[in-house]
Amino acid sequence: MRKDLYCTAFWQHLAPQLSLSGTCSISDPITLSPSTYRALSDSIERDSYLQMPPLLDEVEIGHILKGIYALSNVGLPPVFIYVYDQPWALFDRLRPIIQLFLGDRFSLLPNFWAWHIPVKEGASGWPVHTDCSAKTRLDCSDGGTMLMSMSLWVPLTDATKENGCMVVLPRSREMLYDPAITDPAQINTDDAILLPAKAGSVLGWSQDLYHWSAYVTANANEPRISLSLEFQNSAFAQLAEPLLDIGRPPPFKDRLSLILRQFEKYQHMEHINFDVNQK
Repeated sequence: MRKDLYCTAFWQHLAPQLSLSGTCSISDPITLSPSTYRALSDSIERDSYLQMPPLLDEVEIGHILKGIYALSNVGLPPVFIYVYDQPWALFDRLRPIIQLFLGDRFSLLPNFWAWHIPVKEGASGWPVHTDCSAKTRLDCSDGGTMLMSMSLWVPLTDATKENGCMVVLPRSREMLYDPAITDPAQINTDDAILLPAKAGSVLGWSQDLYHWSAYVTANANEPRISLSLEFQNSAFAQLAEPLLDIGRPPPFKDRLSLILRQFEKYQHMEHINFDVNQK
């Protein structure tokens, strides 16, 4: 194992604008109007995803983005950005969105990733998948919908149709498939919707929604860099261990341990040019 990964001085030197204390203060949580709450609820009810315009501060996004470029410069995958306080604090600002769908007693799942898709024609993020193999959107007796878990995704650069923006199969279209989809190969790409998003925007979906990355085209002019965290309603049996509190991110060594676990967890989704056991 690389010994420098366990040295806080290494990380502080790499990204001095970011912190490792575990007590990073955040701006106030975002505020949403009643009409926005209704629109988000309607979108999840109808299609199981949401898309919001830029909500996050350009300065704090810029600090994290600078950190990801610094990781790239020393050959470290972007997921190591979670060793710092600021990515956790960024998602903590989105607490009102999470509470809207998962209730006040929600937990952070130990599943997270960060992407740095280069400006290279044909490159892409992850292929068609769902974030959970179980059904996480549940129908209620009153005709409404309850989410057991959801994912939030934040682009740190503009995610465009040219540089690999997110693509989803809306629930309303998926429900028209007969028989129901059991293999992503059944999906007709004409039914999919591309979701270009400005830096600092917020996308989210129920974890049983099919989604994927578009391919980078020759017209891309900047990399697609983004972050994602996953959350669950704590009233349900936990989907993974350990459950975390987004308001109290793990201490440094625990964060590093969680980050290293992600490589094995997601090696089937992308080729990761990093050996966690390298000296």
